[in-house]
Amino acid sequence: MVFEIIINGLRFSFNISNPLISIASTYGILKSENGICKVHNRVFEKKIYDLMLSIQETKLSDEIISYGQFESKNQLLLKEILFKFQQFMQENYSEKDLKFLEREGRLLFLSFLKPILNGKGFDFKEPVVGNERRMDLVITYFKQKHFLELKVWRGEEYHQEGLEQLSNYLDLYQLEEGYLLIYDFRKTKEYKQEQIAFKDKQIFAFWV
Repeated sequence: MVFEIIINGLRFSFNISNPLISIASTYGILKSENGICKVHNRVFEKKIYDLMLSIQETKLSDEIISYGQFESKNQLLLKEILFKFQQFMQENYSEKDLKFLEREGRLLFLSFLKPILNGKGFDFKEPVVGNERRMDLVITYFKQKHFLELKVWRGEEYHQEGLEQLSNYLDLYQLEEGYLLIYDFRKTKEYKQEQIAFKDKQIFAFWV
């Protein structure tokens, strides 16, 4: 349950009669916020988030990542990272892995990213309001700042709304470029990349 809340943005009603929720509440892991289960505080959430990433990271083969290839002169090459992750997903996962990817696809990317940052950079998961199942990441690397949104493909209309939302976030962070990692679980999906000009922003989108 905690995994689904932190990584996949699921919402669960807070019912203290549920033994799992009761135990998590007793030990201060979960709390009720407007009747919804929330991790008790950002410190706990970050600790659990880092633990989940570390466990998944140890499952990834060392051959997947050549750590130095994604930076140049202290600049993080985020487009190259997303392209490499897309390639990794295409080579290692197929339709038979759908259930696994629906649950752990985001965690896979976060675990892929962590060793690349390797103490030189940091990723911060921004809180998402409402019932939207997306994850917003702010990635810092030396003096750089990037904004990346991870989301599931839900059709063109939802995609356009997402671009508007991402553009607003970029304004908030005073950035001209943003990134989208889109998990597409359709049988007809295509691994592709697009550079999207949206208002005054450039958005780089990758489908996996």
